[in-house]
Amino acid sequence: MNRFMSKFAGALALAVGASAACLGQQAPQPCPISYSHLDMPYRHEMGVSTPTVKLSFTNETKKRIERAKFGLVVIDSDAHEAPYPGALTFSAGAEPGKVVSAEWDLEMEKVDINRMGETIYLKSLRFDDGTVWQDDGHERCRQEIYYGPK
Repeated sequence: MNRFMSKFAGALALAVGASAACLGQQAPQPCPISYSHLDMPYRHEMGVSTPTVKLSFTNETKKRIERAKFGLVVIDSDAHEAPYPGALTFSAGAEPGKVVSAEWDLEMEKVDINRMGETIYLKSLRFDDGTVWQDDGHERCRQEIYYGPK
């Protein structure tokens, strides 16, 4: 019986230690926005074509968003992910629960015209009370579109 209690106590200590370690890890922050539209059309004016990103999203928090920075990844014609250099910044403000839209012009030479898709992800945002939300490096707050072969 003593041997059984010793093994049981050891197993219990191990389980409690593992639970404490798991509790020490923070759960991923929920995405503060939801996406409703992502499109990457070309605008044609006076013989010049300009790739653009059109995005609509909803502020899912109770605070006003003052500024948001997004990253863009283009899936090129060889199905490779090509990060677009720099951030796409939205600074028009977004009220809680409201849909807002943004549009950015891109550099033609940085976008494969025969691309197979795109991914936009939230890098960071600042609320009007001065607090910030920052991506943890896993790009979890994203919207993907893929129209290449399955």
